[in-house]
Amino acid sequence: MNRDKMVLGIKYTIYALILLLFYVLQTTPGLFAIFGIRPILVVPAAVAIAMYEGEFVGGLYGALAGLLGDMGSSMLFGFGGLIIAFFCILAGLAIIHLMHLNVWNAILFVGVTMLVMGSLEFMFGYGMWGHPNVWMIYVHRTLPVIAYTTAVTPLFFWLIGKVFHKARKSMVRS
Repeated sequence: MNRDKMVLGIKYTIYALILLLFYVLQTTPGLFAIFGIRPILVVPAAVAIAMYEGEFVGGLYGALAGLLGDMGSSMLFGFGGLIIAFFCILAGLAIIHLMHLNVWNAILFVGVTMLVMGSLEFMFGYGMWGHPNVWMIYVHRTLPVIAYTTAVTPLFFWLIGKVFHKARKSMVRS
């Protein structure tokens, strides 16, 4: 039993380090930028954790990912934490009760999470001010970030899956 707790502690620490690493990478100027568009890397990592671990652990790591993302954002601190935690809880519950654990569902969850988060950020940050042609920001900045983040989801699903299965194998052996 003691070995299982140690393995769980190591696994959860690795998840936190993965989120921290990808937060640092996503905020590094110019890194992963394509035509000035950079993905939000902590979202697919948090969603993948939620899909493998369930709603409780997923919600906690979703909140952590959102708060990390909020530190590099111009939005109200906590906004991303609430949204990502909510969608990670939904993803964890959906995988437990309704859907299969596969990469296509991960892409779906990340896409929906990013669409809602990006749309809300656009609406509160730009849209409600009524400036002319503000829709161009949504089309040329928000939607490409959503698409780019969703496109890198399979990498995170694979990475988190490796950590999850390695920990599970270590716990079964004990």
